[in-house]
Amino acid sequence: MNRYYAVLIAIIAVIAAPMVLRPAQSVRTSDYAERDRLVIITPHVETLRYEFERAFAVWMKREHGREVVIDWRVPGGTSDIIKVVNSEFANLGNGNEDKGIKLDLIFGGGPIDYGGLKKSGYITAKDPRGPYGPAAVKEAHPDWFTDAAIPASVAGQEYYDKGLQWLGTCLSAFGICWNKENLKRHGLPVPQTWVDLTATHFENQLAVSDPTKSGTVAAMFENILQMSIATAVQEAGQTAENTAPEVLEKGWQNGWRTIRRIGANARYWTDSSTKIPLDVSEGEALAGMCVDFYGRNIVERLMKANGQSRLGFLAPRGGTTISPQPIAMFRGASNPELATRFMEFVLSLEGQKVWGLKAGAPGGPEKMALRNMPLRRDFYTPDILTHASDPELRPLEPGAAFQYEAKYTGELFSTMRFLIRAMCIDPHHELKEAWHALIAKGMPAEAVAAFDVFPESVGYAAAKKNIASVLKSKDPVAMARLARELSETFRQNYLESKELAEK
Repeated sequence: MNRYYAVLIAIIAVIAAPMVLRPAQSVRTSDYAERDRLVIITPHVETLRYEFERAFAVWMKREHGREVVIDWRVPGGTSDIIKVVNSEFANLGNGNEDKGIKLDLIFGGGPIDYGGLKKSGYITAKDPRGPYGPAAVKEAHPDWFTDAAIPASVAGQEYYDKGLQWLGTCLSAFGICWNKENLKRHGLPVPQTWVDLTATHFENQLAVSDPTKSGTVAAMFENILQMSIATAVQEAGQTAENTAPEVLEKGWQNGWRTIRRIGANARYWTDSSTKIPLDVSEGEALAGMCVDFYGRNIVERLMKANGQSRLGFLAPRGGTTISPQPIAMFRGASNPELATRFMEFVLSLEGQKVWGLKAGAPGGPEKMALRNMPLRRDFYTPDILTHASDPELRPLEPGAAFQYEAKYTGELFSTMRFLIRAMCIDPHHELKEAWHALIAKGMPAEAVAAFDVFPESVGYAAAKKNIASVLKSKDPVAMARLARELSETFRQNYLESKELAEK
């Protein structure tokens, strides 16, 4: 009987403990009651959110004598955030064009996503209630917006919106991460370029993110198409300003063949871009495609006392575009003044040091280096770089970034994401089976040719004229029908090439 009483007492203790030990009021609730509150929606990871909230609070206390707290909203990746924002503004209804959605800032993502928010009128350069917004930051600090600090554009990428609807905060590039121990164990070379990821020894060994879930990941695949078109233009002796249609078509198709083979080697297409370097480091894949700061951040976390990490990362010099991660203020922001202060801090040299300095360095992050590339040119000085987490990085130097040409693929961004789903994600099972059959049979020429067939319906001209127009129509029935037709076209292509290989 005593044994039953002991069990009963233990159960009561487990149930009662949370209520007994619960504080009278949570620390976070107390913060909201006593401090200025800023509401930010973001795809940024917890480490980055912690460091910027801490640094901003210190700056606001010192410069303005105010206690502040940030209410972070993290619904998922940038694409998920855009869906949330679109839905919230749509729910306002007609006659509420000046109302807000109880969000102050959007922080992180890619310029393409912010272009959509600008077109919809959801973000603003200047709040009508006072000197607030991105335009107010530039008016207060005109010396920041010069080539000496924050250039208007570099290598074809705008670093802030011409209408000041958004401002860049840091720079991101795209690269390759790999498991050093496993590559060495298999005697495989370190992948140096995107084309290296199409090698057959990476079959079922690549970790890849779904570009339909993240604008930043989509830009990574756009980078492959950009480079392929640029190569075709260069080989033809032409220029970006004067390129023949057949040359654009050749570069477009070659780029898609690279993407298709990367997709064939993929173990999966994950919704989470932060998952890639984690899985590679744990041996779930040999290599992966990832955004630079995710890759470098995991390298930092796994660093041993001897300075070695089992994860490797590189962003090929001149082999990736270097684009800004923007910040913008929402129309009808609840706290436009504090939102402006946050943007001002992030773009200040003090805020830029949070992105790029070692943990514990003066002005740097407290717990862990974020290993992002600061946007400001005046960060890259000998004195500051002495304390930088990656002192060898010079993203603003000539040749560091691939020259982005918006005229090639800028208006096809949504089309490109749509095609990756139809070509690689929806028929992924058939794609992998065909690729396996080709490898198993020694890559027979006839079967490989069938695998590489590129239907006219997804050519460069057709993509610009037909697919893009369907997507712009926003007609869900037409879009679903087109997706089904294209996926079935590629699925039959893969089944045919597999059959030819097995014969």
